[in-house]
Amino acid sequence: MTIRKADMFAMADVYREKLRKDGKIKMNELKVNPKFRDVIPPLTAEEYNNLRESIIAEGCRDAIIVWDGVIVDGHHRYAICQELGIPFNVSETIFDDEDEAILWIAKNQVSRRNLSDVDRGRIALKLKDKIMARAKEKQCCGINQYSLSTKLSEASTPIDTRKELAKIAGLSEGTLAKIERVDNEAPMVISDAMGNTISINKAAVLTKRLKNIPEAEREDEARAMLQVEFERKFDRICREEKVCKIINGIVAAAIKNYGYITEENIEIYTRRFPLSVSDIMQGIDREIELLLKIKEMFRKLEVLSDDSNALNQTARVATPARVVTPNSAQTKGIILEFKKGKERN
Repeated sequence: MTIRKADMFAMADVYREKLRKDGKIKMNELKVNPKFRDVIPPLTAEEYNNLRESIIAEGCRDAIIVWDGVIVDGHHRYAICQELGIPFNVSETIFDDEDEAILWIAKNQVSRRNLSDVDRGRIALKLKDKIMARAKEKQCCGINQYSLSTKLSEASTPIDTRKELAKIAGLSEGTLAKIERVDNEAPMVISDAMGNTISINKAAVLTKRLKNIPEAEREDEARAMLQVEFERKFDRICREEKVCKIINGIVAAAIKNYGYITEENIEIYTRRFPLSVSDIMQGIDREIELLLKIKEMFRKLEVLSDDSNALNQTARVATPARVVTPNSAQTKGIILEFKKGKERN
């Protein structure tokens, strides 16, 4: 039985009226559909705690979006509000079916979350079959009903599946194709390393090289290739120790010279240099951004030190647990850790 859009909106109006009478919806009235909840990866522990603290301090500012009583947006907010007994608002929306709801969730959530390119690509690729089915449906509509009305002809505009998936992921079609190829054809160690210890492009290159390797040998060969790439990056860092000196100088100067920053000295500075206050403030903003990036690099390095044994156990391990990628932490400490690991092995 097909339900018309008009009937769906009428049912939604009844539901909204119920919500208006209640003021705030009762927590036990909302339902969770795992298909909707699992479209997007869950928040990390840190992200979840930050959201929890925000809701404790300010309440649940954003409404939980539901479709006929089922949550489509706000699963984490709902769980926190349930735990703490905090009221929340609800906003009802309408979809034709579950597939349309899942596509909406992906399109609206991917851009709002701090996800890597690989994660966004994988989320989009999960929707490939659904989008292909809708594209086929539109194509049939155009063939059979094109002449019935202008609206139908507009609705039958072909869907380019690759473009639609790339748009959802916020990636180029080529990058998305590489992610799909690696996940479908490469050994697990390459797929796991993609976006972590190696780039998407490098993962695609290694996948191509492995294509003609006998399947029984492919896993070991993939690990060997990854180890070569891993060591090559560290060797490059070792040849560029000046980077370490520069970073050390920046951090040391920021800490040591802070005492010189006084109102009197700032007045001297503005008289000495013919720059507008606006230009100086923009320069400070750039320096703050740089220092925050450096802080994040050291934070990742701290994570590495907590699990430094991972480096010592990788004679042929492709993706050591919690290893910081060389591009994101070009510091002397990580180089020394790697050298020590090689000496012990």
